[in-house]
Amino acid sequence: MLNELKDLSRSLKEAKISQKDWHSKFKKCPKYKAFLVYPAANGEIDEIEPIGDAIKLDEIRKWEKNQGWSFPVFNIPPIYSATEDDAKKKFAKIQKKAKRNETVSWTEINETIGGCNSLWDENTKTKVENSLHRAADEVKNMLGVMPDEFRAISALIERAKKIDYVALHDAISKLAIKGLYEGKAEFIDILFKGPNSIQLILELKNWAQIGYQYPAIHREVQKWMNKMFLAHDQKNLENVPSSTDAFGENAAGIDNQKFPEVRLPILGNVKIRSMFKDIPAQTRYGMIEAKSFPAGDKVRKEMKSALEWLSDQSRKGKTWCDLTKRTDKPSLLFAYPAAMPESPPELAGLLGGTDDNVTDPEGVRFSAIAKRVTGTLQGIARARPVVEVRIFVLAKMDKARTKVLVSKRYTADHTIKSAEEWQAGCRNIPNIKIRQFEDKTPVWKECLVPFPAEVPWCLNTAWRRQGTYAARVHGFSINDALCLLLDESNEAIRLSLRAIDAIVRNSASLMLAIGQENAFSRVFKINKKYEKQALLLPSILGLLLYKNGIEKGGFMNSPAYLVGRFLSLTDDLHLKYCQHVRKGSIPPQLVGNALMPTALEAPEKALSMLSQRILPYQGWAKTLSGDEKDVGLVKYFLKQIGEISNQIKEEGLPPTCSDADKAQMLLGYLARSENN
Repeated sequence: MLNELKDLSRSLKEAKISQKDWHSKFKKCPKYKAFLVYPAANGEIDEIEPIGDAIKLDEIRKWEKNQGWSFPVFNIPPIYSATEDDAKKKFAKIQKKAKRNETVSWTEINETIGGCNSLWDENTKTKVENSLHRAADEVKNMLGVMPDEFRAISALIERAKKIDYVALHDAISKLAIKGLYEGKAEFIDILFKGPNSIQLILELKNWAQIGYQYPAIHREVQKWMNKMFLAHDQKNLENVPSSTDAFGENAAGIDNQKFPEVRLPILGNVKIRSMFKDIPAQTRYGMIEAKSFPAGDKVRKEMKSALEWLSDQSRKGKTWCDLTKRTDKPSLLFAYPAAMPESPPELAGLLGGTDDNVTDPEGVRFSAIAKRVTGTLQGIARARPVVEVRIFVLAKMDKARTKVLVSKRYTADHTIKSAEEWQAGCRNIPNIKIRQFEDKTPVWKECLVPFPAEVPWCLNTAWRRQGTYAARVHGFSINDALCLLLDESNEAIRLSLRAIDAIVRNSASLMLAIGQENAFSRVFKINKKYEKQALLLPSILGLLLYKNGIEKGGFMNSPAYLVGRFLSLTDDLHLKYCQHVRKGSIPPQLVGNALMPTALEAPEKALSMLSQRILPYQGWAKTLSGDEKDVGLVKYFLKQIGEISNQIKEEGLPPTCSDADKAQMLLGYLARSENN
């Protein structure tokens, strides 16, 4: 990750984009349950309350030099854990009442606590006391003399140092029970064990009355604290002899054993680099931790600040996007042009897609974003024709490890051309529309151009039980998706052939089910999580064929495609026959749909079986005349079936189908004429 971040910091410098340099130990609070705790001047706890909407948790920072103790925010476990069955039942009852905002009695709370074990042990005591005393003292020493407008933090430090551990436990327990009794459901998280620890945020309740300009955790106070922390570190580095690090820059601070951490969206705390000394495999070359790649404090800070800038929430969809829903692991995709404009283009959104629930008046579809990105890149490329577009993907492999899955670079011109080719490939399909609900109303929807990150999501989904059940399989990665979009090598062609095999094998049952329901003008209901795949799969098939030089101007006359159209029209004819002759008695599966699985493997056999079954429908259609309902449509089906039969006869049928043939046949089956 070091090379990627070094290049990023260099680009930001060239663009004169300033980044806020936050001290690596002055960390953002994670986004889980938090409560404000108000200590009195004597160290007693006056009040505790859930954090409100007015306070943004990710804007509050805490000094955390050592894992487990920090200031002015620190973690505690819930006070009690229900271990006995009776206590678990009582806790579940309280939990339901709290969710429904019903009153929980003192008796119910006390009886539940009576069957619980305390989670506050000696380890908790050590961490809490270190936070209240050692961490607070360390912050005080680094801040030095405080200006009047920031003196609230000084008062908070003095109050924190007077808090007694046992008194804190008793006060929190008492106030949480009181809060739960008063109908504040949030307090159940402090009292009883949940999935996460609880964050306690120390603050002054009466800061304005005392005469302070800001509360202790105010943004302005924390900015000043950060400035003092950085100045303290810089002073310690002033007397270090000058030398150069691995990047040829000032090596001061090179002996610091750990690289800084960055708190990223989705991934949480991420170490920029780690070669942990206690892992035996890391010792083979005798260079552990900082010695494995010597980088000075200046470079480390620049990398940290650059990654924080790139991953800022305000740049979601522009410089980064979340791939977690499309991959097996929590993952983030980052993308940016080396020549950074004042407002970065939506490169990450172009590659990884947008949230499905985001409303964008200009359109969140690939084509709309591509148009906006192309305009920006063309402007950059006019000034710097060979400017790079840089892409990298980070994934959380486990709690401690984050890995670079992808690192790619392309010229801006190539990226523009690739986006245009991608759209052309995805439109390499006949007229296909899918029946789906929109605001509970069934409508015909056009197929969508997928975002690259959506392609492996579709390829790694296997549809079973006639397209009613989706199972997750493995085989394709985000690297494969970017390869399909941006690479022009033979590897991209081989990848597209492997992808055709996967999509035909995994998704044919879904496409056949959708095709039959389309014949009825009905919606094929699938899990809402996967509903979008129905609109993506035909476009992906078209793209994969396009990558292999098979364009719709040619394949729409191929034998495989014609067989698919023939069986689709047979479905239409069969349906009308059942509606008229059988008085609406329709079998569970239409004849063309029933023969499609056979046709995908042996088209000659499928058409041979159909030749006998279609005779009654053809005979009826030929006799239909006059003012009878659907007569024009039935005659159209009959005419199309005849014309396609002649085309198939002229072209001839292969005894078996290749994967590309199967893809064309599926597209033919899904295709609908404008007359239908």
